[in-house]
Amino acid sequence: MEFDCEGVRRLLGKYKFRDLTVEELKNVNTFFPHFRYSMDTYVFKDSSQKDLLNFTGTIPVMYQGNVYNIPVRFWILDSHPFAPPICFLKPTANMGITVGKHVDVHGRIYLPYLQNWSHPKSVIVGLIKEMIAKFQEELPLYSLPSSDEARQVDLLAYIAKITEGVSDINSKSWTSHENKTANKITVVGSGELGIACTLAISAKGIADKLVLLDCSEGTKGGTMDLDIFSLPNVEISKGGDLHSQLSGPFGVLP
Repeated sequence: MEFDCEGVRRLLGKYKFRDLTVEELKNVNTFFPHFRYSMDTYVFKDSSQKDLLNFTGTIPVMYQGNVYNIPVRFWILDSHPFAPPICFLKPTANMGITVGKHVDVHGRIYLPYLQNWSHPKSVIVGLIKEMIAKFQEELPLYSLPSSDEARQVDLLAYIAKITEGVSDINSKSWTSHENKTANKITVVGSGELGIACTLAISAKGIADKLVLLDCSEGTKGGTMDLDIFSLPNVEISKGGDLHSQLSGPFGVLP
């Protein structure tokens, strides 16, 4: 696909280092010509918003003798190339996210290359090459059985709401509380959706204490994977007296 240099330059009208960014994206297009570019609103963890250039596409990952096209999305900050991109997986409804050292439950990607980003040594092509290398060690996505696809659609829709700052918790439930911090919120559930709810509420900092009440049998479903995040003020509880666990202002039922 031919790189629309002038079109991208217009999208980058408010970027501080537009010419440097355009030149780097031209280089990205040389190696990965299938990426599609657009301007969209990104919502940060503090709920601030900014229109940012982003591009989506797939990167080829060789794993155990097979090539997998991993869908990804890169957000380019307006201080690029002096700040690293924000990177996410972009799974389809029949894909599940493998939470691990380099990927969180929302699909955000964390790599040493991003952590050590330094212009002019660091470039997007180099970032993508490291991303491919890390994903070859552990695939970040897996295929879901057809019976799980509907559930995955709901999970992706929920995570999209959270990452866009449009959760019901933020927009409705707290209006009457004048944004005051609750003493306790209880999330009732297990598996990926329970983890997604817990991480999203924790990131918003709207509770003094957050309890994940895992009502499943055993640890199947991934709820105990929360332990790897070492989240402050988050408690994982297995079963027990449901009524006493829901003694806070309200419970969230994923």
